[in-house]
Amino acid sequence: MKYIGKGIKRKIDPRLIRGNGRYIADLNIPGTLSAAFLRSPHAHARIQEIDLEQARNLPGVVAVFGPGDGQEFDSLPALFPHPNLVPVTQRPLDSVVHHVGEPVAMVIALNRYIAEDAIDLINVVYEPLPAVAHLDHAIQIDAPLAHQHLKSNVAAHFQQSVGDAKAAMKEAPVVVHHRFKIGRVSCLPIETRGLLAKWDFNGQEPTLEVYAATQSQHEMRSILAKLLKISENQIRVIAPDVGGAFGAKAIFYVEDFLVTWAARMVNAPVRWIEDRLEHMMSCIHEREQYHEASLGVTNDGKILAVIDTMLANNGAYVPWGIIVPIMTSTLIPGPYKVPNYFCDAKVMYTNTVPLAPFRGAGRPQAALILNRLLDQAAKKLQMDPVEIRRRNLIREDEFPYRTGLLSRDGKPQIYDSGNYGKVLNEAVEISGYTEWRKRQQEYREQGRYIGIGVASAIENTGFGSFEGATVRVETTGEITVLTSAATQGQGHETTFAQVAAEVLEVPMENVTVREGDTSLITYGTGTFASRMGVIVGTAVYRAAQTLKEKALKIAAAKLDTAVEALEMKDGYVFSVEHPLRRITLGDLAHEARGLYPGTTFPYSVQPGLEVTDYFAPEAASVTGMTDIAVVEVDPKTCAIQILDYTSVHDNGKLLNPLVVKGQVQGGISNGIGTAMYEEVVYDRQGQLLTSTLMDYLVPSACEIPEMKIGHVETPSPLNPLGMKGAGESGTIPVPAVIQSAVEDALREWNIKVENIPVKPAQLMELIRQSNVSQLEEAIK
Repeated sequence: MKYIGKGIKRKIDPRLIRGNGRYIADLNIPGTLSAAFLRSPHAHARIQEIDLEQARNLPGVVAVFGPGDGQEFDSLPALFPHPNLVPVTQRPLDSVVHHVGEPVAMVIALNRYIAEDAIDLINVVYEPLPAVAHLDHAIQIDAPLAHQHLKSNVAAHFQQSVGDAKAAMKEAPVVVHHRFKIGRVSCLPIETRGLLAKWDFNGQEPTLEVYAATQSQHEMRSILAKLLKISENQIRVIAPDVGGAFGAKAIFYVEDFLVTWAARMVNAPVRWIEDRLEHMMSCIHEREQYHEASLGVTNDGKILAVIDTMLANNGAYVPWGIIVPIMTSTLIPGPYKVPNYFCDAKVMYTNTVPLAPFRGAGRPQAALILNRLLDQAAKKLQMDPVEIRRRNLIREDEFPYRTGLLSRDGKPQIYDSGNYGKVLNEAVEISGYTEWRKRQQEYREQGRYIGIGVASAIENTGFGSFEGATVRVETTGEITVLTSAATQGQGHETTFAQVAAEVLEVPMENVTVREGDTSLITYGTGTFASRMGVIVGTAVYRAAQTLKEKALKIAAAKLDTAVEALEMKDGYVFSVEHPLRRITLGDLAHEARGLYPGTTFPYSVQPGLEVTDYFAPEAASVTGMTDIAVVEVDPKTCAIQILDYTSVHDNGKLLNPLVVKGQVQGGISNGIGTAMYEEVVYDRQGQLLTSTLMDYLVPSACEIPEMKIGHVETPSPLNPLGMKGAGESGTIPVPAVIQSAVEDALREWNIKVENIPVKPAQLMELIRQSNVSQLEEAIK
């Protein structure tokens, strides 16, 4: 192929590097006012009194709204229902707050400075209510209730199973156990949330134009229509440049509604930009889960059974249902053959920021469980960790592979394709695994503690329901691609142009991709779940194919030639036998529009050289990956340094290897943050202790190692190009491989590393406890 599969540089980068990005804060709409929010200092409290008058009287303040204004507001819609879920969603400007940082009042002013000053003038009298913040506290029978109208803190209780895991575990000759305490993290995009709303009341009915840093402009339009009680036809949502998202901007928040509602109330454009403190205390978190897991294997290391008990924190509300723990429960078996599996999951409400999908969305937790159990089994069997994985991986000839479990959409979970053994072998070879094992012993003799970790995982990508694309030939001969996607840096403007250019055989520079605007295409779902390349890419491909057929039919009539005798290339359609008999795509577009008003349309095709296609995949396309990490741990300080990192992925057919490599590297960097540095911490009363980047550690370029990235291409049979997703796969194995490597480095102390992130202080305590145990054993 000429374009698909080629590492073409991203078209958008020069503009962004020059500082010519256009973000929400850059929009210059005359008369725009600024919004600011007063946020609760309590994790759980009832507002007894609130005085807004001083704030209203401050010069420059246009309006101040509080709980009294919110009495008629509906709660946010409950998305992704589940039969076992008791859903509680947030209500804007509620008189009862359920986590620190929840908005209780909103100021609209001439600028943000005045709005912030007015916020300080609002006096609130709270009645503090008992709060619950920690999972181990929330599960207790006598724990305070996160929501007083509920009978318990359990948001949902569900199970996943295949076979008879309990019986198989009893019969297993080798059984190992492991506990996992996975901390919560913030999504932390460079650009925080932002929204600008502008109403127009001059027509027959009011219309709303919303500029939003969002991953799901069509979903935002739908929810706004419900909450504002107007038609979707009255709303246009536009996502300009978006500075990263990672899941944070897929959610609809109460601020999104309040800013648009306030703009209608004050009859002026209103903009709100979230600051970093607000982001930490009100934008969704993810990851937090506790697990107690067991693995039973044969004497030669074959998996017999896996049993897991999961406790997942969903915070105060369920903005995206319980998708994250469901994903974890279905993907714990990962790329391995697990004949008997049982998972018991409880999802808890707490008085903390809600949790919802963040890059990886429950899969890093799943990859951690079985990979670490396999490490324990390998140790007990004195088997190499790579070998025990190799013996249990699903073989290439076993696809499509039915796990016996239900996927997140309630349908049977089927892995469509893969070659996990080849991915593992590639990682072993590229990493120099065998050589590192030899050097590990040499280093140990020198007093250096080197550990090697390995983890294999999967990601189910390209979920539905659908996405659409319109491909149009302009009368200039240029190609316009309109999609329902919303980019936050994935490179859509390049990869989708590659697909259209490939099909229509035109230079890539002649293709323009436009997206992130509900006025461009009627329907869309959103940019998340590693789905854009698979779903939008396929929609572009199919629309371009149909467009090509249409162009050839018009050209055949115009050139008086059979369609089969024509070829399309470099902006022309021409006769294969007589190449000079040709017509440009631009002329064909002109013909397809009809030459003059009132003339008869002479062609046996629909007018307009334009095709729209929607693609709804029948199932998820499943990627596979193996990471190998080499770390060194200083036994005195327990500081961890990554010496070598290798990651090999099967993302199906790569549209653009350069873009995919960047996605994988970004994902690994994100995963290293989760594995070693980042953790949102609350005290027992629900007070946020990590509200700034002084407290919440984020890895910089100094902490991120050089990476060896490899690819194995196993095409998916679920779409015509064989694509699989790539946006999140880099993140998924990292916590498992880092924890594995650190424990391997410290095997002299025979400790189990149970926490994510892996922190030096925790390691020092584990070593201290091990030394005490060894001393006590020696005394005995």
